[in-house]
Amino acid sequence: MGGILYGVGVGPGDPELLTVKAVKKITECDMIGIPAKEAASSTAYQIVKEAVAGLEEKPIIAVPIPMTSDVEKLSVIYDEGSERILKELRTGKKIAFLNLGDPTVYGSYMEIHERVLRAGCQAEIISGVPSFCAVAAALSIPLGSRKERIHILPGLHCAQELEGYAGTRILMKSGERTAEIKEKLLELEENGKAKASAVMNCGMKNQKVFQKMEELPEDAGYFTTILVKEM
Repeated sequence: MGGILYGVGVGPGDPELLTVKAVKKITECDMIGIPAKEAASSTAYQIVKEAVAGLEEKPIIAVPIPMTSDVEKLSVIYDEGSERILKELRTGKKIAFLNLGDPTVYGSYMEIHERVLRAGCQAEIISGVPSFCAVAAALSIPLGSRKERIHILPGLHCAQELEGYAGTRILMKSGERTAEIKEKLLELEENGKAKASAVMNCGMKNQKVFQKMEELPEDAGYFTTILVKEM
């Protein structure tokens, strides 16, 4: 009988935000998949290690996914990684592939999920706490109230489109565009059009909360989420 692949959302950083179901599935699985070269460099793995006993005893399938927008390069990596996972699934293995936050929100796991299903094997998604929900909690502000709209945007691609959205704008994975986004947001604040705040490394030991956009470093790390509210 074939195995099954679980794409497990591990939350934004705090091990206590793993769901009961996530812990159960990871514990039951024979192998662990990670979107990194090794366990030591996988943020998702390090989070789970603090919540799941015996994790280090499970074999790892490493799929090192680089921070690149090169579709062709990424496709080759996902194809190769999926084939190694499929090989194990066909021997009946249960595999938990760890994904920060929730797999369905810009999650690298989804590329593997689709390939596994196309190959005729079983795959299931285990939802996780999205980073932006934890960020809103850390900032003590609502993502949406009453009829307010909520927009989730990849900051890397949407720096110049902020004014085209009404309501709350969530900017994820801004990366190298952080300085540009910060400049744009400060301009919107000055003109009374928006108020922005951010959290870096939400839920992790080195979490930093920035209630004011001018406080956000222009070299803020990859795990920085910005919330933009209408004034």
